[in-house]
Amino acid sequence: MLRHTALAVVFMLAAVVVAGCGIFGPKRSGGKPPELPPEYEIPFHPTIVLSNLEIAYSHRDSIGYKAIYDSSYVGTSRDLRDPPGTTPISLTYTDEVAHVAKLQSSPTVTSAYMNLGPKTSWTRLSSNDPSHPEWAVIQIAGASLNIRIIEGSNEYETSGTSEFFEFAFKPTTPASISPTDTLWNIVRWDETRAAGP
Repeated sequence: MLRHTALAVVFMLAAVVVAGCGIFGPKRSGGKPPELPPEYEIPFHPTIVLSNLEIAYSHRDSIGYKAIYDSSYVGTSRDLRDPPGTTPISLTYTDEVAHVAKLQSSPTVTSAYMNLGPKTSWTRLSSNDPSHPEWAVIQIAGASLNIRIIEGSNEYETSGTSEFFEFAFKPTTPASISPTDTLWNIVRWDETRAAGP
């Protein structure tokens, strides 16, 4: 089993620049019909957005996954074990959506799984970006989180206490379908892997 930062897993699956596709892609070998799309909650709170993220990723649902992110999204991954001066890995909205589309369409990928740990371990904070005080932040220490992809005989995984995630959420235009009149999208994601074993 190989262990990598979550963003590194994305790059290991090669062609990140693949056209988007939905859950109703072509039938797999053996004529098995496609699964029904998963059900999502209305994202009227940032914690619901993260729950929907787990569902979309684990079902390899590129359409549901795309709806979770703001179009200006940027994800950043830093591994503090890298040599000084190493440039962090960075992903855009397009990269994220293409990654899950690739997971869904690849005949060699047999499963994907995301569990960000119990909601009681998610720390909700106010925005730490002075230019966007309306944003919300959730921090997650890595003790309980697990992201795993199985491709052929290879298993790519990120988990463990060395991981630290921080998600920033942007409120969208007030929406009547939301009990709070606000819907949320992920606009930033920072991952840090601590130095050490």
